[in-house]
Amino acid sequence: MKIKACVVSFLCILFASQLTAQKSKKSIRSTVRPAAATALAPASKIWTAEKANAWYNEHNWMTGANFIPSNAINQLEMWQADSFDPETIDRELGYAASIGFNTMRVFLHSLVWQQDSTGFKERINRYLDISTKHNIKTMFVFFDDCWNKIPKPGAQPVVKPGIHNSGWMQDPGDPYSKDTTVYPGLEKYVKSILRNFRTDKRIILWDLYNEPGNNNKRDSSMPLLRKVFSWARDINPEQPVSVGLWAWDFYDLNAFQLANSDVITYHDYEEVPLHRRVMDLLKATGKPLICTEYMARTRKSTFKDIFPLLKQYNIGAINWGLVAGKTNTIYAWDDPIASGDEPKEWFHDIFRKDGSPYRKDETELIKKYTAQISPDIPLDKKAFQSTVDGKRTNLYVLRNRNKLTAAITNYGGRVVGLYMPDKKGKLTDVITGLASINEYQKSGGYFGSLVGRYGNRIAKGRFTLDGKPYKLAINNSPNSLHGGIKGFQSVVWDAVQPNDKTLELRYTSKDMEEGFPGNLQVKVTYTLNDNNELKIDYEATTDKKTVVNLTNHSYFNLNGEGSGTITDHLLQVNASNYTPVDATLIPTGKIEPVAGTPFDFTTASKIGAHINDTHEQLKNGLGYDHNYVLNKTGTDRLQLAATVTGDKSGIVMNVFTSEPGVQFYTGNFNKGTITYKGGAKDEYRSAFCLETQHFPDSPNQPTFPSTVLAPGKTYKTSTAYQFILPAGDL
Repeated sequence: MKIKACVVSFLCILFASQLTAQKSKKSIRSTVRPAAATALAPASKIWTAEKANAWYNEHNWMTGANFIPSNAINQLEMWQADSFDPETIDRELGYAASIGFNTMRVFLHSLVWQQDSTGFKERINRYLDISTKHNIKTMFVFFDDCWNKIPKPGAQPVVKPGIHNSGWMQDPGDPYSKDTTVYPGLEKYVKSILRNFRTDKRIILWDLYNEPGNNNKRDSSMPLLRKVFSWARDINPEQPVSVGLWAWDFYDLNAFQLANSDVITYHDYEEVPLHRRVMDLLKATGKPLICTEYMARTRKSTFKDIFPLLKQYNIGAINWGLVAGKTNTIYAWDDPIASGDEPKEWFHDIFRKDGSPYRKDETELIKKYTAQISPDIPLDKKAFQSTVDGKRTNLYVLRNRNKLTAAITNYGGRVVGLYMPDKKGKLTDVITGLASINEYQKSGGYFGSLVGRYGNRIAKGRFTLDGKPYKLAINNSPNSLHGGIKGFQSVVWDAVQPNDKTLELRYTSKDMEEGFPGNLQVKVTYTLNDNNELKIDYEATTDKKTVVNLTNHSYFNLNGEGSGTITDHLLQVNASNYTPVDATLIPTGKIEPVAGTPFDFTTASKIGAHINDTHEQLKNGLGYDHNYVLNKTGTDRLQLAATVTGDKSGIVMNVFTSEPGVQFYTGNFNKGTITYKGGAKDEYRSAFCLETQHFPDSPNQPTFPSTVLAPGKTYKTSTAYQFILPAGDL
């Protein structure tokens, strides 16, 4: 529900009466006086608590810093064309990513927009491209009442040794913030930026006004505060808007900020007991909380104490300062060091310019907490942060609102784990995976990976296209399997995570890679949606005629990784026919009915009911390793391919696909020599695969659906693995 005026008033009175001992950063004490906590915007535009919490739950725990590159003294120097420095931004956001930070709070400035609005927006877009490269989202700040009163464009002041933020500039400044004649220009600025980026997934929140009332402005900042909220509501961005609470006795300002913010942001630089009190009070709003400024070491606001506290409360943790530089924020607000010598204890900032940490124990602590995907999910992000063929690997986490979690690495596009509750409420990982990039490299297997260029087998590694013969790598003698010796499972994909439900992977397979013609541009998008579907969308284009058959090779055990055999799982396949194979598992070219054979899963049956029958096809595959011809009513839309039920967990998986076939494989070649991430071995028939696909060896089988892709055409296919959880577990 929305924050009612009485709740806001009550909170503000509590702030004034209970926090008088708390001396926030630069705050000015005043006498509390009554004021109406009136919401400026219609209730339909201010986010309800339900909407705000749904938004918050879509994102990973927000961790990060207030960011300005070390070679900029203020916002103008960061953003002006002559001093904008993408290389430094890239390098220093890399420092943030190295400790697991995923969010930066970044100040804009209206004077830069007035200089060159188009160029400013282009530079914002460039910054966002860089931040996305590092899987970092951004909170942008518009106005600011802190520090120097009169900002000027052009060359910025030189650094004053030992003085905290000696060159930081207010926006729009004083007296401009009180001059209503400049408001039309400020309105154009705010609306221009919001209109341009209102749907941009790289931006997580708009912070409309930093510390209104600071520098003894007090309630004189209210007119501009009201205006900026009004301007933002006119544009109505998809991202939430907020203004952080900071001076607890600014009753009128606090009441207005609380009533009009979609989510609650705040600043607090005090030690744990006082910070905890603030959190407890703000929780009465029912909305999610994000601390957008904290960490002043000499005031006992430290990573060691505050970071775990914010994690415990699931409150966003955005500290002040990342890299020590021209802002001089290693020095305290009220304790200048005229000599410019480094203080014994830094006030803010985490890294030196060369990327070395000020205190390694702090960065290790941060990495420990950011590496925890969930206390119940035993994955270490560090184990997936490596370099393969000169490219960086990482682990990406997707979550939906039902708390299903998928962990995916850009090494081979592998789904490492997929977590959900079983019928007893126990968190169950239904995909078998390995614990690190190193383990995946050593295994040489396809666990959870993307498969290409051609999923499944091509007979003798040969095919002919437009009369020209092509010879592929032989890696499953006498055939080529899953794209060859170094297929898509062994390459590092370029990764972009635009939001917490989506991961986009791209790879360019060069002409004649593993023997396949054409430069193939591939894009694969993983989405974990609120229908509990892990959806995989594949796209590809080529500059030369080629063959393409992409799939995902996840191994499933719906009772949980390492829980034993899958032979008692119930399986139903929407297929009346299958493609028999020879002794080398190449299709004979025939399409035969499943009726009357061990391959008949048109009604739900145990996987193991007939798996050991004396049937020639089962002997060829050492079990099930066959392509089913799906009963399709069309060719380009998702249709049900199969349904599997875990006999112990009660978890049901429906497989939907636009593909004509699905390869059912029962782990017949698993030998118990590889250790899964949870400690169990890859035992014989301990997992199954349902690889949606075009048929094996299609390039050599003219009666099978074609896998040829020509220049100017786009290969598109989709598959969704939908999970139905036992009643009452969500």
